[in-house]
Amino acid sequence: MSFNIEILEEKKNPVIDRTEVKFRIEHLDASTPNRLEVKKKIAAMKNAKEKYTIIRKIQTQFGSSYDIGLVNIYQDSKELQFYEPFHIQVRNLPKDTRSEIYKLKKRKEPYKHLFEYD
Repeated sequence: MSFNIEILEEKKNPVIDRTEVKFRIEHLDASTPNRLEVKKKIAAMKNAKEKYTIIRKIQTQFGSSYDIGLVNIYQDSKELQFYEPFHIQVRNLPKDTRSEIYKLKKRKEPYKHLFEYD
């Protein structure tokens, strides 16, 4: 899938020790790209670790070929785990890992090791 990402706004949040980025995805004649593909591309653009890059939101503009999104890039896993809600963290994982986490959580078994943070 071919898509382009343009950084619209970027700001440092020194209190939380993260970078907050607003971006625009151009995808002509195609559907909205997969969240994991976008995450990988933004992490590469910003020279950040992919596992500390969290896509908060991708909002599709109806009838157009672009999306607007927000991403938070953290420096360490402690801050990420504290500030990002559970469902957002899970959303940024591969599909098979997501289903495994939900199964384990439902059975009240440990699942934190599946997030693969340091």
